[in-house]
Order: sequence, then structure tokens, then C-alpha cells
Amino acid sequence: MKSDSASSAVAAASDEGSTSYMRYRNRKLIRVDSDIGDDEERIFLFEGLLGIFKNNFLMQLEEAALETALNLSNLAGTTATAISSTTAPKERSKLWDKMQFWEDVFLDAVAMERDAVGMDQGPIDMIERYRALNPSEKKRLVDEEDRLLSTMLYNLISFMVMMNVECKEIMRKVRRLLGKSHVGLAYSSEINMLLDNLRSLQGVAIDLKPCGSRHIRKQSFVVHAGTDTNGDVLFMEVCDDAIILRTGFGTICERWWYEKLINMTFCPKTKVLCLWQRKGHETQLNKFYTKKCRELYHCVKEAMEKAAARHNVPDLGGEFPVQDLKTGECGLLQVTLDGINLKFVNSQVFLGLKTIRKCNNVDGIFLLEEYNRDTDQVVIHRYKSAFAKEMCYAVLCLFSYHTAARKNETIQ
Repeated sequence: MKSDSASSAVAAASDEGSTSYMRYRNRKLIRVDSDIGDDEERIFLFEGLLGIFKNNFLMQLEEAALETALNLSNLAGTTATAISSTTAPKERSKLWDKMQFWEDVFLDAVAMERDAVGMDQGPIDMIERYRALNPSEKKRLVDEEDRLLSTMLYNLISFMVMMNVECKEIMRKVRRLLGKSHVGLAYSSEINMLLDNLRSLQGVAIDLKPCGSRHIRKQSFVVHAGTDTNGDVLFMEVCDDAIILRTGFGTICERWWYEKLINMTFCPKTKVLCLWQRKGHETQLNKFYTKKCRELYHCVKEAMEKAAARHNVPDLGGEFPVQDLKTGECGLLQVTLDGINLKFVNSQVFLGLKTIRKCNNVDGIFLLEEYNRDTDQVVIHRYKSAFAKEMCYAVLCLFSYHTAARKNETIQ
């Protein structure tokens, strides 16, 4: 059966009268007219690997390579017999029929692609982030993983067909890899559809699909840690869902997801960019000096706005147990999109977002400054809670969300 497929490939390749051929594009088997003229000749590299197509041009290349090798052998003292035996045209290698070879190719390609798109960098951090995401974002990450695996399998089939591997072996191996990879139905159906049309395809009839790493939109900036050029030189990469900080050797030293960034400012005079981010239960400030401070700020801002647009419902607010230090009452502090709601046993108070001046956390005490328009005075509320840091973070996120919403309304 293998010899029949090889002979059919030879016949198809050498059929000069053929003006059209079958191709697989967009999940359809179509007939395409040949774009090769009668006086033109197209040579594919895989034909040389298969040893099924020899013409004058290939023979001239082989003769030139052999002559060069013989000249080098005279200088190096190598026998001409050994050179000629190694450079002589070879037939199709049996390596292409070994299924373990193709499985290793698939695994290596997946590993390289995952590393290129950043899926294998900081796995513990990525697992913790995945658990904290909402269902829609989790679904998006799962789809990205399935798309990567299906693209690698799709291209693997194309290469296996190119090297004249038996259809039965291709189907058996690909379906096993499909099961091991746990690819979802949305992407596995594309692979199964290609396998159903496999017997009608040969050579370069299957168009390769571009990998996801080719589509990554990533901008890189040279920054210095700190407020001047005395700090360490780092490379800040602005990606679709995070900021990656690399050392001069390319090693990733920090990765900050946009959902953990609280605030961002820059000073055009000092050329310093300030990033506030949540790290564990604390809020951390990072400063970077760069000559392109304004460009970096707007680049990060644009990436954060696009990342936030993927969230249909903002995951803001929360409910925290507190104790009013003035009255000693225990109750709940609720952070909502409209403001802060305080519920106690005998009273309930709502503080609108416009009346809140600022908040802070001091040794487990949540300080909240309220501006009273009637008396034109500032009232400081003090609440004791084990979640003082979380409350401060929730209020800061609320202010950032409303600021971004107002800017979008102004633009529109």
C-alpha cells in the first residue's frame, strides 16, 4: 500500500498535462488550477527527501555538491569512495514510517510553542491566576490551549502526508495524540474532518496553519529599576494580558497580570513610571526610569483597556467583617459599584463614591475619610478588621474602574 501511494505521488508530480490538483483549505476539499506555466518548473524540498523526483536541475545540484565534497576531501585526506557513498542520492528513509518519531516531533513542537507564548513560564503563578479568574476568562484560556494543540496536530498531519506516510498510520497516531491532549470538541472536529479527507490528499495539498506565537502583539522597552540610570537595566514587555520584566540575559524576573495592577502613573519631567500592584496581601510600588516614559505609559494603558474589555462583568467589591472603633459595634463593610455600605446591628450607613476622599490601612485599622458637603468637613472613620488590606485594595480597584469608565465615556 505504501508503494502504491508513493507511485501515485510520482505520477501526480510528473504529470505535465495536469492543470489542476486537489487542496484542503478552510475545512473543504477543493480543486485548484495550477499556477505553473508550461515552460516553468517548480521543485519542492520534500521531493528530494523522498527520492521520487529527479530532474536536470537536481542532478546539477548533486553533481556540484559532489564535486565540492571531492575537492574538500583532497585537502582533508578523505577517500573519494567514502565521500561519494555519503553524498550519493538516497531513497526515502524508513524514519518517516516510525510513529514514535512523529509523536516526538509533536511533543517538541508543542513544548517550543508553549514556551514562545509564555504558557510554561511560572506555572505555579499561572495556576493560581487561573483559579482566581471568572468563568469566561477560564474558558478563553482553555480555548487558547486547545487552539495551540490543534494547530500543532494539523501541521503534523500535513508533514506526514508530505512524507508519504500511510493513511491508516496517520489516522491511528493522530487520534491517539488527540485523545491524550484532551482537545475540546470545537477544535477536535477540525482535525477529524481533515482525517476524513486524508485519502484524497498528497504532497503539499494541506496548507500549514500559522502558530499562535506569530500573532503575539508584544512591545518591548528598555527601563532602569528605580528613579535614575543607576538602577539595573531591564526589558519591559507589554503583552496582551500581562507585563513581563526580563533581565539583560532574557530571563523572566517578574510577571504582573493586569488584573493585579491597582494604579499606574508617570512623570514626564523625571521620566519615571510608577506601578502599584497587589502582591499577596500587600500593595507594592515599583518605579522604573525610561526615556520613553510617555510611550510606555500609553502602551500599558492601551493593553490594560483591551484586557479589561474582555470582561463582561467587572469582578469588583466584596463583603468584610469590621468593628467600629468609635462605638465598638461589629458589622459588615460592603464595597459595591456605587460606594461603601456599612451594616451594623442598630444602624446602616451608605457612603457614596463621590464623598470618599481616600482610604488607608495602618496596622490592621482601615481608615476611611469622608467629605461631608453639608458641613464642609472631613470625617475620619476607623474600622478594625483582619481584612483591612483587602478592603483597601477593593476600594482602590473601585476608584480605578470608575476612572477608566469616565475616560471611555469622554472618548465616545
